Formats: sequence, C-alpha cells, structure tokens
Amino acid sequence: MGFSNFFRRINRGIVLGIVLVIGLSCYLAIDSIAFEDEREAIKQVLEDYARDMKAFLLLPEKYREIGVNVPDPVIENKIKENNELVNKYFTSTTKSYRRNMKESIASELERMLKSNQESGNKIKSCEARLTKVKNIAKHGSNLVTVEAVMDITTISTLEAETFHLFHGGGTYYDNNLEIPADMSFLTRSYEITFTCEMVKRDGAWLFSSSEGMSTKYR
Repeated sequence: MGFSNFFRRINRGIVLGIVLVIGLSCYLAIDSIAFEDEREAIKQVLEDYARDMKAFLLLPEKYREIGVNVPDPVIENKIKENNELVNKYFTSTTKSYRRNMKESIASELERMLKSNQESGNKIKSCEARLTKVKNIAKHGSNLVTVEAVMDITTISTLEAETFHLFHGGGTYYDNNLEIPADMSFLTRSYEITFTCEMVKRDGAWLFSSSEGMSTKYR
C-alpha cells in the first residue's frame, strides 16, 4: 500500500510537471506572437524618428544660405518645435544614476542652434533613414532594448554643429576631405549603429536612454 501511494504521488508529480511545461511553452508562444505587433510598433517609431530628427537643426529655407543672418525669433520658434518633437519621442528616466535624456537632448539642440546662429555656419539639408533593426530584446511587457542602424547625410558648412540620433555630431575632420579656404557647403554621410532603451508609456513606445552608438564615416 505504501509503494502504491508512493508511485501514485510520483505519477501525479510527473503529470503536474508535464502540465507546467506545456503551460509555460504555450504562454511563451502566445507572448511571442503577441509581441510581434509591438515589434512593428517599435520599428515604426524608429522610422518616424528618423524622418522628424533630420529637421531638428534645419531652419526655414531662406535662412540656410551662407551669409544670411538668422533673427532670434526664428531660433526661438525652432526651439519650440524641437521641444514638441522631443516630448513626442522621449521620456524622462526615473533612474537617478542616468542622465535625463529628454532634458539633455532639448538643451543640446538649443545650444547647437544658437551656436550655428552666432558662428554663421549653416546646415543646408539633412537626410536620415532607418536601414536595419538588428535586434529588439524584450525585458517585461513595457521595456525593450533596441539595436539598429541609421544612415544620415548632411550638407553643411565645415564647422556647423549637427545632431545625430541622440547626440550632437559636432564637427569632424576627414583626412581625405579637402578643406575649403572659405566657408562653403560640404556633403558628409554617416552610418550609425546604436543601442537604446525604450519604454511603453500610455500605449506609446518612447526612448528612455542611449546605451551606445558607433559612427562610420562614408
């Protein structure tokens, strides 16, 4: 009788274990299928951001020419537009050891606009596009880490401060680049591979931190 109870308990344990494994497998499969919609939503945010990001430092067309002064109200209006876009795509982090990405980007964009205004440097055009989403790692239902690639091409004066993705691109000197004697427009292209953290707030995926970024000059 003792052995019979023992084997019954073993059998119940095996059955329970199988049920748990099947249940877990079904949950993971359903969760994976459900998250495919979120992956598409995240990719769409990246594509939309590339489209909107390229306008961060672009002034109205008549102010993009070399030698044309930019009035303060034009800069102030662009700062206001930028702040609206930053609010659309970024959220303030709640982790004290990380910088507030939202505030930092808004502040850096304002500084760059005023720097270009003061120096007379111009950005004539900027094109940006998402070329590849390499990975989206899920950490719970409302947090992901994204690794992706964007291509950016700018036409600007050599000393113009430019903005690339989450940081100021500043200026760079390519050894193969012919430095003009006078201020003139140069075309430069970049491939940027980046890793960032995104969180879902009120149904929308927002950037919360930049985990890393590497730039390849073309």
